[in-house]
Amino acid sequence: MAKNYLIIFITLITIACYSQDEKTLEKKEKTESAEKIKPKEYFRLYYIHPNGIGDNVIAKANEPGGGIGVGITFGIIGQVHIIGGGELTTFSITDKSLAGNANDTNIQQLYLLGLYKFSVNKMFEVNPGLSIGTIRVNQKRNSKSIGRQNGFCITPTVTADLRLTNISFFIGLNYNIAFLRTNTHPEYKDFFGKIQMISLIAGIKF
Repeated sequence: MAKNYLIIFITLITIACYSQDEKTLEKKEKTESAEKIKPKEYFRLYYIHPNGIGDNVIAKANEPGGGIGVGITFGIIGQVHIIGGGELTTFSITDKSLAGNANDTNIQQLYLLGLYKFSVNKMFEVNPGLSIGTIRVNQKRNSKSIGRQNGFCITPTVTADLRLTNISFFIGLNYNIAFLRTNTHPEYKDFFGKIQMISLIAGIKF
């Protein structure tokens, strides 16, 4: 009888161990599978079509040209990607009575962006975000700088992504408001010192 109990006990232990191993293996496979399908984006490159809006020198005295932006993801907290990047946009001056004797306006930005990744399905994502950063407005004539303004900027953004394996294509909108240090009559402080832009962006992530 004792021998039978021993055989039953060993059988139950074997079944329990096997079952535990199966659960562990299944959990590991699920984790590995999730890691495989979880998008990992570390670099973004995009084109910018800027457009000045509101009552300020960029909107009233400049015609938009184009620009380029880059970003690098250096941290992921849950669904939020922490991205550092930079942008360069160009404008052509159309009203020298407002913008001075320059021919072109170049705008350089460095930013820190928090981007929330919201998956619609396996291929599409919508990503709202907010960035803060520094900005420099540089006016040029014949490639020579004739005036600079520095400040900081805040940019709410949203992009829509089409994900294909290890690369994504995206389009989006940035609303940029910048506060520049400027020496002018108080009446014109906002005109020269607070600029607003809405930019269409399109690019790739990988």
